Amino acid sequence: MKRLYTFFTEDLLFSLSFLIAIISCYFGKFSLHSIDFKVIFCLLGLMLFIKNLEKFGILTYFADKMIDFSSTSRDLIRNIVFLSFFSSMILTNDVAILTLMPIYLTIIKKFPEMGDKIFGAVLLIVAANLGSSFFPFGNPQNLFLFSYYSLSTVTFFKWSIVLLISSIIFLLISFLFIKKRVLPKHHTLVPKIDKRKIPFFSFIGCSILLGIFNILPYYVVIPIAVIILTIYDKNVLRQIDYKLLWTFIFFFIAVGNFAQIELLSTFIREQFTTNTQTFFGSILVSQIISNVPAAILIAPFTDQSQALFWGVNVGGLGTIIASLANLIGFKLYKEYYPKQSKVFLWQFTAINVVFLLFFIMLFGFIL
Repeated sequence: MKRLYTFFTEDLLFSLSFLIAIISCYFGKFSLHSIDFKVIFCLLGLMLFIKNLEKFGILTYFADKMIDFSSTSRDLIRNIVFLSFFSSMILTNDVAILTLMPIYLTIIKKFPEMGDKIFGAVLLIVAANLGSSFFPFGNPQNLFLFSYYSLSTVTFFKWSIVLLISSIIFLLISFLFIKKRVLPKHHTLVPKIDKRKIPFFSFIGCSILLGIFNILPYYVVIPIAVIILTIYDKNVLRQIDYKLLWTFIFFFIAVGNFAQIELLSTFIREQFTTNTQTFFGSILVSQIISNVPAAILIAPFTDQSQALFWGVNVGGLGTIIASLANLIGFKLYKEYYPKQSKVFLWQFTAINVVFLLFFIMLFGFIL
């Protein structure tokens, strides 16, 4: 019983999705057609690939390199925040935060006199959420939307480039509020990476991307990539977040079942009929249940795909539960500075709200 309790309480989103899926089965008839298997297969392939990249140590390599290029506290925060921003495009926001946040916190412990510690940590999380929105595979909600609406590559990048450019501008403005403090010289031994493995990872990564972009059939490419990666390192299979995969499956089931309730589906459709309604509505829903389930919940009831794309990606800003990556970042910071958790939450919310307001004004004008 104790193990069962721990299993369901350590990931509340998983437990909530499981409960909703069970309840939904009372109102609708379960069907496998409700599950988007392309998203599930592609997500599994990406997770295996990313775990192998983590072990490869490429992010740690670049992070340690950047310390040598940082002469002030502003330089250090700017460098690691932009590393989080650009690496999350390929490695997802969760992985960027899981890898870079401990590195950042380890670095600042070496410089006790350095200020703006929390500000830097929050910007690292914000950057990971925003940067991961540029590619379809950068975060789960984009992978789902890209597949669900059968978006063309050109269309997707037309939308994401606006988010990319505006994110960079807002981040550059935020760096101006960080005080410049000269950091003492601190030489680190930069870890070496095995260059012989680069062609292997490049081949696997490109194969997975070809499947995601529908250039090659995903149901052929992804299983082959999974088998190769499993043979390469069997231990990685144990490190996959299977609860995330099941969370997606449960939400697919729930949405499919609830869609069969005519009164409920009509009500939801009426709330997301225009660009403006969909944009603001998806932001609001993201603040309550986080942006990934928000995308899965809303998509079947609206054809405003552009507004939904911008809404759920911007919606990762705001509350601590607006994105799973936010919770990961908070958990990591709390491990290093347990006494600062309340201050962190306050500053996190304040900074995120400011960023969210900037994006609301920008996209409110564009839509």
